[in-house]
Amino acid sequence: MTDWDVTLPASWYTSSGAVTKFPETNVNYEHELAQIDFIVRRETEDWRSIKITKKCDGTVIRSHLTPNGLLFLTLSDETCTFEDFFPGFEESTAHADFTELPLRRPLKYKAHNNWKAAVDAYQECLHCAYAHPEFAKTFKPAGYRVINKHNYSQHMATGTGADDGLFFFLFPNCSLSLYAGGLTCWRINPSEIPSQARMEFDYYHKALAGSDEFENWYKFTRNVAVEDIELCEKTQANLNVGIYSKGLLNPEKENGVIYFHNHILELCSAQMEKDNNTQSTVKPLRERQPPLSKDLISY
Repeated sequence: MTDWDVTLPASWYTSSGAVTKFPETNVNYEHELAQIDFIVRRETEDWRSIKITKKCDGTVIRSHLTPNGLLFLTLSDETCTFEDFFPGFEESTAHADFTELPLRRPLKYKAHNNWKAAVDAYQECLHCAYAHPEFAKTFKPAGYRVINKHNYSQHMATGTGADDGLFFFLFPNCSLSLYAGGLTCWRINPSEIPSQARMEFDYYHKALAGSDEFENWYKFTRNVAVEDIELCEKTQANLNVGIYSKGLLNPEKENGVIYFHNHILELCSAQMEKDNNTQSTVKPLRERQPPLSKDLISY
C-alpha cells in the first residue's frame, strides 16, 4: 500500500498551544502581530523611506522592501536575510508593480477558526469546483497546481481570459493573489483562543473604490473569501466537538497542505529540541521532553 501523508491532528487547531497602504508622510500607522504592537511610518515622499518600530519603546524592527513595493517585517533579530528566507520570490513577482495598486478597501474581523484552517483552505484547490463555482469558471481547477518552494508556495492557475493570475502563500500566515487587475492580500493572526483568529484583508486596485470596475472585481474576489469562511468555520466546529482527529492527504491535489503541515511540524520539533538541550543543563535526563510527533503536542 502506498504511504500517504496525513494531516496535523485536530488538537493542533483546538488546543492552547504593500507600500501604497502607507501613503502619508510622518503618520504613525499602528498594527499588531503576535501580540506585539508596532508602528509603520513613512518618513519622506520617497516610498522607500518606510521605517517600522515597536510601539512600546521605539526599537527598530527589521524589515525588507522589495523593488516593486511589498513590505515585509520580522519580529526576530535572529531571522535570516529576506532572500535566504524567500529565495526566488522577488524574481517570481518582478513583472508586477505593486506601487501602482493603491489600497482601496481594508477589512478586519474575528475568524471563528484556528489560523491554520485558513491556510489549509488556501493551499489546495481540490474543493474549488464545488465550493467556488464562480472562481472555477475563471480558473479551471483541473489545471490548478501548487509548487512548493522554500517558505512559500506558488499557485499556478490557467485563466479562461488573458490573465492567468499570480497566487502565493507566504509562510506562515499570509497570501498574495494578483488577478483581474487587482491584488488581494490577507494575513491571519493567531489569538489567545485557539479556535479563533484575526483575519485581515487588504484589497488593492487601480480603479477607485465605488467605481464599477473595482466593485465588480471586489464582489468576485470577496465572494471566494466568504465561501472559504463558511468552510473553515464549519471545519473548526467539527474539530471542536472531537468528531475528527486526523486524516489522509492527496499527495498530488493537496501537496500544498502537506508542505504547510510538515513545515510546522519541522519547526516545532526543532524548537522542542532546542528547549530540551537548554533544559538538559539543569534537569536530569528522565525529566526531558520526548521527541515530538504530530500525536504528542497541541499547537
